[in-house]
Amino acid sequence: MKKLIFFLGFIAVAAFAQAQMMEPVKWDVQIKPLKGGNQYEIVAKAKIDMGFKLYGVEMEDGGPVKTSFNFETLENCKEFGKAVEVTPSHKMHDKMFDIEVTYFKGEATISHKIWVTEKPAKVAGYIQWMSCNDEMCTPPTDEEFEFVIE
Repeated sequence: MKKLIFFLGFIAVAAFAQAQMMEPVKWDVQIKPLKGGNQYEIVAKAKIDMGFKLYGVEMEDGGPVKTSFNFETLENCKEFGKAVEVTPSHKMHDKMFDIEVTYFKGEATISHKIWVTEKPAKVAGYIQWMSCNDEMCTPPTDEEFEFVIE
């Protein structure tokens, strides 16, 4: 009986902690065909809560986790180029990390192109990101995506 009460208590605490986790960045990830038929663009739009900043794609190592596209599945397709900041990022010296960082506030759009070699094709992976405000940072977080191109 004691084990059951402990287990139920643990589940309640875990559920409460999950509900309290901050999610200052919300993502909308889509894929769009480009002219020519074999190129596609994965477009990731982020809505960033007031007071938070989302770190950019191009930053030096040794500070916060930069936003990145990470591909786990590339069936009949391959990466084309690198991730691009469609929304221009800002630069500043970050006191918390003591380095120059790039970041977004409010909204950000980041894209990455793929080249389809044969259809159907499948691309899956995640966008890794980190966000901070003046008091705290979220841990590095993954936003998963998966698309099938017919």
